[in-house]
Amino acid sequence: MRFFKVAALVAVGTCIAIFVVYPKESKSPPLGNAPQVQFPSGDLTPATARQFLDGSFSLINDVRNLPASVLRAFTEQGGSRLLLANPGKDFRVTDVIYDPTLPTKRLIFAGVLGDRCFVHYEQGGIGHSYVVDLFKVTSKDTMKPVWRGYCGQRATNLEDLRSWVGDGRCSQP
Repeated sequence: MRFFKVAALVAVGTCIAIFVVYPKESKSPPLGNAPQVQFPSGDLTPATARQFLDGSFSLINDVRNLPASVLRAFTEQGGSRLLLANPGKDFRVTDVIYDPTLPTKRLIFAGVLGDRCFVHYEQGGIGHSYVVDLFKVTSKDTMKPVWRGYCGQRATNLEDLRSWVGDGRCSQP
């Protein structure tokens, strides 16, 4: 009799584990690909990238407040869904895909000052990373990628980010 109780508990436990671990069907299709954005390689020194971040940036904590031309770099090609989650929102932290509708990136913070824009975000996957992208906003509809750096950790504020970019702790791949 004891054997049947243990077997029943194991069966129930297995069913619960399958329900929790396996992805649930989504009514939305998986997110599409990001547009190809080509960052120049090796053109900016850490000091020059640091100078880009000088000034009184207006900080952004909502992806939809990015300049339209920069926002397009974080929106699926041919679609309207964002590929960058807002701070604190769900995103795919690892390379295990439980929900294909979740973005693989999540905003930490961004900023705009005149024609300059930066976006600091974390990127999930097999190699979770912290990234900072610098853009020149050339018009309402166009931007120019300036520099991309990978940081060892998440910056908590703009001063930390400036310091890390300037001393090479955020470096180009």
